[in-house]
Amino acid sequence: MVSTYDPFQVEQPETTFKRLHELRAEGPIVPIGEGMYYVTSYEEARRVLRDVEHFSSAEGFRAPGVTVPAEDRMLGEQDAPQHPGVRRIVMSAFNPAAIRLEEAFVRQRAHALLEAIDTPGTVDMVPAFTTPLPNDATVHLLGFPMDDATRIAAWSKEVMESEWPAMNRTERGEGMEGAFPEYTAYVDHFVATLREEVAAGKAPDGLLTRLITADVGGEHLSVRQMRALVFNLLLGGLTTTAQLLGNVIYQLLISDSVAQLAGAGADERAAFIEECLRVYPPVMLIPRGCVQETTVAGTTVRPGERVIVGSACVNRDESLFDSSEEFDPGRANVERHLTFGFGPHICAGAAMARSVALIGLDEFLKFANIRRARLPAGFTYENVPTFFEYGPKTMPVVFDAPA
Repeated sequence: MVSTYDPFQVEQPETTFKRLHELRAEGPIVPIGEGMYYVTSYEEARRVLRDVEHFSSAEGFRAPGVTVPAEDRMLGEQDAPQHPGVRRIVMSAFNPAAIRLEEAFVRQRAHALLEAIDTPGTVDMVPAFTTPLPNDATVHLLGFPMDDATRIAAWSKEVMESEWPAMNRTERGEGMEGAFPEYTAYVDHFVATLREEVAAGKAPDGLLTRLITADVGGEHLSVRQMRALVFNLLLGGLTTTAQLLGNVIYQLLISDSVAQLAGAGADERAAFIEECLRVYPPVMLIPRGCVQETTVAGTTVRPGERVIVGSACVNRDESLFDSSEEFDPGRANVERHLTFGFGPHICAGAAMARSVALIGLDEFLKFANIRRARLPAGFTYENVPTFFEYGPKTMPVVFDAPA
């Protein structure tokens, strides 16, 4: 029996998690039509994500029938032999020391964004705080001009809310170059200028410089490969963390936890973020394409078929998480979620996302605790219009004058 579920359609929370609960009840892997299977089991999800022999990252992420040219694939769409070498370079920018160096900037930006909010009053925290903070952190980390941060955020939002993530095109054209020519021209010009600085021995030591000079399989990355990776870093750094931070603030306010968490320690705040990642994953699914016949939980999957690992679903697997639908940051296995993936493709920016979210939470608690922050009466959570993401499209918050 084939279940009716389209993971490439945007759904709202009142239907999403109810449907995922129903899919878990059907079995560890469920056929959902169009040659696709949906993995609902935590253990089976881990097995699929670490199986690079039978499953390809390059064959699964877009909508059925959409294939991205090899040079235009982002890091999460690459397979060996290219993926391991590029990933090592990207990870060098996200090591603990590098992240610590960014903390002072992120904290300063979080404080400045919050202090710019007029209180008493109501403000939409998505454009005021949860979007600009991770965007500014990413722009700063990659070395783009901070004066360009606002338009980079606007461009990135336009990309993620278009049909491009699923279709690799919009009505303007195909790929990033055709669909978003202005954003592409900006990135290409920045990278070309950096290449000239590298050739002249004047380039700053940063992630993009290391990508330009990297030897990947005996060759340097092409213009198109660099473009894809830069967009990957800009889009991923903004959107995933923006959804996470938005969900953290939302959970704080619906649970009336501001005062409690304001008096809590770093470990409790970190656990709160981990539980938000589990219950409200900013990335809802991780697709893979089958390249060699195999079985998943006794179901035969053949080449050309796709397996959708439902991170939002397996994060609520009742066999691992007691009272899995409930928000409980005190649970012993709070960090066992698969929101950032598992295996060789685990999210390279996960540590940075956690750092930005924790700093954002710290600064928001200081600001909100003395202003009695709350959601307006009748507020309804509306998801962002991106099929694989989960985060608030808007989030008006009411603040009193500081006490």
